[in-house]
Parts: sequence; C-alpha cells; structure tokens
Amino acid sequence: MQYCEICSDDIETIAVLSERHLTHGEKIIKDINSRKDLKDYFGVKAVEDGEIVGFYTCIEGRIEFTLPHPEMYRIIREMIGDEKIITGDTLYVNPAYRGRGIASELARHITVMSRERGGKYFLTEAWIHPDGIIPAKKIVPFNGDVIYEKTIPRFYSDLYKYGMECPICGKNCVCGAQIELHRL
Repeated sequence: MQYCEICSDDIETIAVLSERHLTHGEKIIKDINSRKDLKDYFGVKAVEDGEIVGFYTCIEGRIEFTLPHPEMYRIIREMIGDEKIITGDTLYVNPAYRGRGIASELARHITVMSRERGGKYFLTEAWIHPDGIIPAKKIVPFNGDVIYEKTIPRFYSDLYKYGMECPICGKNCVCGAQIELHRL
C-alpha cells in the first residue's frame, strides 16, 4: 500500500467515490470537482495496484461542515481566534479494504501534512449513524488532542434542502454528528 498526496488528477475519482459511497447527490460531485485547483484543498490517498482505495481530504484555513451550522462556526472561531485551522473534509476507505488500518494511516499522514501547512487546529465532523455507530471514531485521535467536543443529533436532517441524500437514511436523514476540535 502506498500513501501519497492527492493531485488534481485524483479529484474526479474522489468526487465519484464520495458520491457513490458517502453523501449522495450531484452537489457532492460539483463541490469536489470545483476544488481541482487544490488552492485550499489537500489530502492523502492510499493506492494499491494503481487504484485509489482510500483517501482523506481537508480544507485549509476555513471552518466548513457538510451543511451550514452558523452556531458551530461562531463557537469554534471564538475558541481559536485567528489561528489557522484545517477542516477534515472526507475520509473514505473502499469496503473491501476496511479493517486493515488504512484509515488510521491516512489520518496519521493528514495530521503531519496539516502541521507542515502551519495548521494549529484540526476540525472533524464524524457521522453518527442512527444506531449510534461512529465509523470515523477510531481515527479521530490521530488528529491531535481534543479541546472541544459536541454531539449534535440530526445534524444532517437538512441534506435534502441542498440536493443531497444520506447513504443510510435516504432523503429523511436522522443521523447526527460528533464535532471535535483538535489542537495539532
């Protein structure tokens, strides 16, 4: 398994995999494809036999969530002031490759890259399934020490308003999110 930084040639594959396996909707593909210039978008990919089998992407310098949550923006900005933040955007591992430590290795690499880019804080938004499972929970500790944490039930309930659909619930999403702010 090779781990390396994503490049603009990877963006279309990342968009397709994100839309197919994570949040559904044409908006996802458009949003990710709009980042092709990699201006404030970066990430690491896991590659085996020339195929991307996992990736972890981030947004540099901005607080971003899947959906607008102004109260969370305000809380986090008040905590960090003008310090540089990195927002974890998308973490994905091909189902056939799960359970091999790929997500943890991607998180280790992304943390190093975030520090190299001058990040002081790292923001994660971990999906909470209706049954309470948080798939990304095991890798979140690799993003630094948690200094703020908040669980928000039904965080994704408005996905449909933005032309998106939950991969678990469909149009009527009841999933929550675990928001964590880490010191890098």
